[in-house]
Amino acid sequence: MRRTSKFSIVMMCLLLVFTLGACSSQSSSEDHSSSTDSKGNFSFSYMMAGKYINWLKDLNWYPELQKQTHTTVKLVEGGKDDDDYYKNIDLKIGSGDFADAGIVKLSQAEVYGKQGAFLDLKPLIDKYAPNIKAYIKQNPDYAKLITTEDGKIFGLMQEYTKISNVTFYRADMFEKAGITQAPRTIQEFTADLQKLKDTYKNVENFYPFTGRDGFIKFTEAYDAMDKIDANGKVHGIYNNGKGYDIKAPGFKSLIEQYINWYNAGLIDPEWIAGVATEESWQTKMLNGKGAISNDFFTRPSWFMNNGGPTNDPKFSMKVMNPFLTMDGKQSKVPTAEAQYRMDRAFVINANAEDKAEGIIKYMDYVFSEKGRNLMDYGVEGKSYKEVNNKKEFTVKFEEEGNKPIGTPVWNFLQDRLTFPAPANNDAYYQWMDDLTKSYATTYFNQFAVSYPSIKYSTKQLEERSTLQARVEEELNANLVKFITGKRPMSEWDSFLKEMDNIGYSKIIKIDQAAYNAMKK
Repeated sequence: MRRTSKFSIVMMCLLLVFTLGACSSQSSSEDHSSSTDSKGNFSFSYMMAGKYINWLKDLNWYPELQKQTHTTVKLVEGGKDDDDYYKNIDLKIGSGDFADAGIVKLSQAEVYGKQGAFLDLKPLIDKYAPNIKAYIKQNPDYAKLITTEDGKIFGLMQEYTKISNVTFYRADMFEKAGITQAPRTIQEFTADLQKLKDTYKNVENFYPFTGRDGFIKFTEAYDAMDKIDANGKVHGIYNNGKGYDIKAPGFKSLIEQYINWYNAGLIDPEWIAGVATEESWQTKMLNGKGAISNDFFTRPSWFMNNGGPTNDPKFSMKVMNPFLTMDGKQSKVPTAEAQYRMDRAFVINANAEDKAEGIIKYMDYVFSEKGRNLMDYGVEGKSYKEVNNKKEFTVKFEEEGNKPIGTPVWNFLQDRLTFPAPANNDAYYQWMDDLTKSYATTYFNQFAVSYPSIKYSTKQLEERSTLQARVEEELNANLVKFITGKRPMSEWDSFLKEMDNIGYSKIIKIDQAAYNAMKK
């Protein structure tokens, strides 16, 4: 009830803004008047989270982008980070305090677009943006996601690079334990955990497998991840493959494996209990209290550059391939994000209609070959060179990527939000440090898979988020109980029924209905 009331209030505020706007051009605190000077230089305001603004201001290619497009982008902070930013969006739109353009969730773009707060971008794209138009045509899944039922486009989403978590390990500790090659199966992995435990039995509080955040890993090896199968059926609460299907036979087997690891002292109990922090996890890996983890693909390099070899000259990191499935096939890991970020949609304020042509032309340059080259490689002779018709960076990630905020840098991290641009995976992998480059291209091309995005209606999102909050809390609490022995596995079937009673199956039905609607 509170959510519905809040949404209604925002809509009323929005209608009031429109009414006032008809009487006065001063309805918004943002200046949306035309901003093209006599020399043809154009300017517009652009709203995003503060942390992205800080990163963007430091990038050496950003002033060059404005120079090449004869455009000045006035960056407007809508909140310090993503959470803060999205909490403010409804208020800023309803009060008329939104910039000429900005980033919103795709659902917000369409709700407010239909109410008249954002411009329909399709006519602008057709007339002024040939590169964006070509990209939409070449990517039908993208086109379906951004296009409303009546053919309008209120937001352009960011394409995300093809990256994923990886399982990495202390190669020096493996060598000491007599492990000569990385495990290929869960059974071999378990045996290696035990070898490590035996080798380091005199190290207090040593647990071979440790981590932070969610501890459920390797669902792909058990065919227990959430997914949409070849017949279009949704399995599990859909999270682009990063969640799990608790009703899959393999999921129960996975939990039983976790119980074995827990009872044998092979996995960090603080991780299971949910009390591990990023700092405590890092300290354990650096100081030899843990040997294996699963996290973001740049983490092995982070440990090498943040004290690993200082603590132990033999300290070294390696990455293992995803495990084989139970029937001996190579598993595939889900990408860190869906290919298209539905929480990062670029919109143009309806109050900035006289600037819309200039704004969409600027964004079209970002989609062009010259724009992509600038954002992905920088400036020839300064950040890259051409060798045999291939671009090679002349600056190093190890030096540029570790400079403090406020320092001008050449940096090409495409997983950060700047503009809704197409991804260049090869350029992104090439930009990484030497350790990450040694496995990134092969790993992501061979083992990572992007799952399709599901587009929800506002009503579906409201119902789903309400149900999900309760279900996830109960689900995670019960999984911890099973693994730690506080609840016997003989109650597994009862647990599944409990989950359905509080909304597990209802969420899947919402996911299925939303997916079916997309495919019509």
